[in-house]
Amino acid sequence: MRISKLVPALALAALLPVSAMAMGFGSDDEEELTYDMGFQKAQMGSYSEAIEVLTEVVDEEPENADAWNMLGFSYRNVGDVDNAWDAYERALAIDPNHRGAHEYIGEWYLMQGDVASAQAQLAKLETLCPDGCVELDTLAASIDSVTGNS
Repeated sequence: MRISKLVPALALAALLPVSAMAMGFGSDDEEELTYDMGFQKAQMGSYSEAIEVLTEVVDEEPENADAWNMLGFSYRNVGDVDNAWDAYERALAIDPNHRGAHEYIGEWYLMQGDVASAQAQLAKLETLCPDGCVELDTLAASIDSVTGNS
């Protein structure tokens, strides 16, 4: 009978450190910064915070094309076009067929007034997405809005 009472107590004791750490107690470690966290911050429009998170992510995972791409997106949205370009270039160096990077670099070209280069990115997306994709549709709409086509 004593063992049956001891097992639940041991199980509860084993869970306590995990629960305490999950609640933020018992650990001096900083919260792990992840791509998903940076992505969410960028999608919410918290671009400066996204840059902080994604900079840490690419430092830890320099071959993460998605993180480089989202870092470029965040830089572009705070008006830092040079760092945006560098981040997109890194994403494409890692994955030359990264659809998101082709879309965003096309958007970058549009910001510079270079419609022809944006259209070249659109052409690349047409080869990457023969059946269509969100990136293709989004860049096409952006080009249309700049050129007055609909």
